[in-house]
Amino acid sequence: MQIRTKENTFTIRFSNGTEKSYIKGTRIREILDLMRPPNQETIVLALINKEPMDLGRKLYNDATLTWVREKTPEAFRAYQLTLSLVLIRAVEELYPHFKLLIDHSIGNGLYCEIRGRRGVSSLRVRKIKKRMDLIIGRGDSIDPVSLLLDPALKRLEKRGENHDFMAGNREKSHLVLHKCGSTTTYIGNALFPSTRFIKAYDLISWQDGMVLLFPGHDDLEQIPVFPNPGKLFSVFHEFGQWEKILGIHKASRINRAVQERTIADYIKISEGLHEKKIAQIADRILCKRKKHRVIMIAGPSSSGKTTFVKRLTIQLRVIGLSPIVISLDDYFIDRKLVPVDDKGNPDWESPASLDITRLNEDIVALISGKEVHLPRFDFKKGRSIKGRVVRLAKHQPVLIEGIHGLNDSITHSVPARKKLKIYVSALTQSNITDHVRIHTSDIRMLRRMIRDNQFRSNSPEDTITTWPLVRHGEDRYIFPLQEHADIIFNTALSYELSVLRSVAEPVLESIPMSSPAYTEALRLLTLLRYFLPVDTRYVPSNSILREFIGNSSFAY
Repeated sequence: MQIRTKENTFTIRFSNGTEKSYIKGTRIREILDLMRPPNQETIVLALINKEPMDLGRKLYNDATLTWVREKTPEAFRAYQLTLSLVLIRAVEELYPHFKLLIDHSIGNGLYCEIRGRRGVSSLRVRKIKKRMDLIIGRGDSIDPVSLLLDPALKRLEKRGENHDFMAGNREKSHLVLHKCGSTTTYIGNALFPSTRFIKAYDLISWQDGMVLLFPGHDDLEQIPVFPNPGKLFSVFHEFGQWEKILGIHKASRINRAVQERTIADYIKISEGLHEKKIAQIADRILCKRKKHRVIMIAGPSSSGKTTFVKRLTIQLRVIGLSPIVISLDDYFIDRKLVPVDDKGNPDWESPASLDITRLNEDIVALISGKEVHLPRFDFKKGRSIKGRVVRLAKHQPVLIEGIHGLNDSITHSVPARKKLKIYVSALTQSNITDHVRIHTSDIRMLRRMIRDNQFRSNSPEDTITTWPLVRHGEDRYIFPLQEHADIIFNTALSYELSVLRSVAEPVLESIPMSSPAYTEALRLLTLLRYFLPVDTRYVPSNSILREFIGNSSFAY
């Protein structure tokens, strides 16, 4: 029995305020077994100094510890990534020569492909799922493997990963890989201690690959119906193919461009693609100007809708059109009348927060050639006030921008044939590695955090803690309608995270450990630090990114 001394022990402070000392090198699961908290079987991770960690990790230093149970945000993320590791293992065991790419989110799952192969047969997908069922059914263990950084990167290089994906974080001393069976790879997040915690999933053949389907946050035993989002997938695919042609589809490639000082060229090309796409949309509107008088533009928070509308307006004027732009935000009802959500908070995301009657009256009047006195919403006073007086010229379009632009019920007086619907979102296709993807919602949250911190006097903590409410509104009111769009415009920029790091990193670092936003801030910092920083001066003044980082040539 080892004698305890001050030098060979560390102290854990638990969430209930109690403290206890342990021998250095004790695993978190050993502490769990000794403590035996209520409902121990639901504990899947631990927060060590508010950072999610595997139960198999060893501890050496004084720390705070909070147990993480199923159905929490950290646990749900671990659920998805644990299932991803099971998929990686199943593919490697059945087809050792295949290289699995976990590409991007799609619907309620992840779209995956086999690199270098066009299509995965339904038979193979069924075999892979059967092997996953076997691994999950046995409850196989998943072990964290902490290695010094250079040996870890060499191990990953043997799997085909370029070590430059860590170029932005070379001061890191160790890297934690995960081992399940004979598969050891980098996932970039804490995982469940075994596969027995996976309760439900599905794997289906789709397009040229397969989709790994997850249960919902609230019911881990039920798989929602896959929405089959073909239009959204085509945009992801197009952007991904373009990135691969340029060679900037991974963090390692972007970092290399920064190191070789060619990133400025990639920025110009990325922005040029945006400009070309916007010009093509303007040409389509011109061709259908007599048919489509009302252009509805929608998208989730911080997708860049406002700058997109401004740039589209310029392109329309270049080809001789004179559009009028209306923001749905100006049709908010008075603050005191806004409906509340199930938690008693004002539900500004609901269509019921808009004066739909006046909106329809104004649109009908405009396309009839009448003069209209538009409203303007005063956010400080929380009520509608008088806005500008406008009249739409013959055969000219009205651009209506807002999160509910794809919802026909808010423009029920306008026949569907007279509307053209555009969906705008940041659908990033870049990945960190073949098995570590970038969440599109993380890009938008970082954009929003930077903008609100600089221009709206909202702290980064406020942005992070209220983001789940924003996402809830998007899941309810926006995402179910995205396939109704006639056009989808992708505002993602391949170089974006390198620029966002230079702006967001100090903001996130300012969040104290005592903040409820600290754990999420750590996760976002980890994401940003995969990328070498790029100075904002390289970003053009009319870029969509300028809407969030500042110094735009547009007024907002």
